[in-house]
Amino acid sequence: MGKEFQKKYMHPTRRKLVDMVQTGEYDKNTTIGYTKADENRNVGDVWEDEHHRYEKKDGYTLKTGKNSEALAEIRKYLEEKSKCKNSECKTIKKSDKDIKMIAKNGYCLNCMIDREHVIRTAGFWKEYQDYKVATRMLIYGKQKLEELNHSLGEVKPYYEYINEDGSTERWELPKSVEEVTAEIQELIEIGKKEIEELEKTTITSFEILRENNLEHYL
Repeated sequence: MGKEFQKKYMHPTRRKLVDMVQTGEYDKNTTIGYTKADENRNVGDVWEDEHHRYEKKDGYTLKTGKNSEALAEIRKYLEEKSKCKNSECKTIKKSDKDIKMIAKNGYCLNCMIDREHVIRTAGFWKEYQDYKVATRMLIYGKQKLEELNHSLGEVKPYYEYINEDGSTERWELPKSVEEVTAEIQELIEIGKKEIEELEKTTITSFEILRENNLEHYL
């Protein structure tokens, strides 16, 4: 027996003719490509079906995917994230290293090298590095300090966990609540002092760079 004829893959108009040949009947009321409701649409009307979005234009209907606007926003966001901040950037094709450098500092690899060369030549590389490193450590340190402050109010003598199989597991503190709380508080105080020192470093480094008109390279 030959392979079964698959009409579903045919164009609707041709499938309609095949139906006529096979059955001897021709449905004159069947329409292809639009519905009666479409005839009453006005210019500017917007409607949707399960997969698409439609907008009535002057003389035609614009058909797009339902998520086309969201995807366009995502593409725009990704494009901006991979764009070098240097208006005179000459790097035409951005490599993976360029994209990572832009995400981290705002400039592609070549532009970043050129900018840092100016800092080195001016003799303020140490202040520049001190500012960059201290800024990164400040962000990390403040995040950890926030976590410690949060955990301070969560200390309990024991904790219970429910495993995937439904069984309960209990874990008790190796020390008293008071001792653990005191240790966390000590870490918080140490962290505060370290953050104060980092803030002093960033301020001092920034002021030196600003006095020499180099702050815009940060």
